[in-house]
Amino acid sequence: MPLKVWDGSTWQVQAQLKVWNGSSWAPTNALNNAKSARVWNGSSWVQFHPGVQINEYPNVGSGLSLYQYSQGDVPFVPVVAYTSIAIDSTGIFYIDDQSAYSFTWLLTGSNTDYYAYMDAPSGDPFDAGSAATNTSLQLNTLRVWVLSVENSVNNSSVFKSLLSTLRIKNSAGTDILSVDVNMYVEAQVGIPP
Repeated sequence: MPLKVWDGSTWQVQAQLKVWNGSSWAPTNALNNAKSARVWNGSSWVQFHPGVQINEYPNVGSGLSLYQYSQGDVPFVPVVAYTSIAIDSTGIFYIDDQSAYSFTWLLTGSNTDYYAYMDAPSGDPFDAGSAATNTSLQLNTLRVWVLSVENSVNNSSVFKSLLSTLRIKNSAGTDILSVDVNMYVEAQVGIPP
């Protein structure tokens, strides 16, 4: 169960929890679940805060970097390249370079306690039909953000890129975790040999 505090009218999931590390107050919130608050349940230490995790990809410390390069030749066009981030009621799915990576974001509590929030990107926009940006979206249903590009022009390359931030918030709108997002897609059409 996540840590909740009564705010006078409702129980709110706590976004920040800090512990004294000997010289300063350090937050227990961390990407990749590196730091968390745990309690002994009688047989093992179990995490109670934060109740969520966001894994960086492809490497710890890289934020979230999704890249797709597609190449094709005439007459096999159009060439399409895409990347996406999908979050459903318990899992997150990253798609890049024709592969998928998934993990469980919800560690404790109910998905209705948490909200996804994708900042409006700089650079190119997400594809039409993607989930809203700059809006808290309750995580009790699927939310997807896609960046894609299509190219049908011989001897050319078309690309799109964006920078954003993916956040998981509580119902009060306070960030629990966040990760920088970098997406890049490129579609190239070449001349057949």
